Amino acid sequence: MNSIKLIINEWDPIDLLLHAPEDEYAFEIKEIKKLLNDNINLENLSEGIYEIFKLNFGDIFKKSKSDCILIAEKILFINK
Repeated sequence: MNSIKLIINEWDPIDLLLHAPEDEYAFEIKEIKKLLNDNINLENLSEGIYEIFKLNFGDIFKKSKSDCILIAEKILFINK
């Protein structure tokens, strides 16, 4: 599931990776992986991604729910 890490790091939703360690989103990636264990659909995964980042980063998380849908689509595609 390193592909999830690649997707999230490429997305870099808080714009941290330029000045932060590569594992900056390790906790959030772990939480996303937990969601995948529940045979989740696109809508629930995207909502989960949004909530994970909103909870952990608060107002500095500026991505929309639509942005999270695109990321969820990528994650579900690689985890078929």
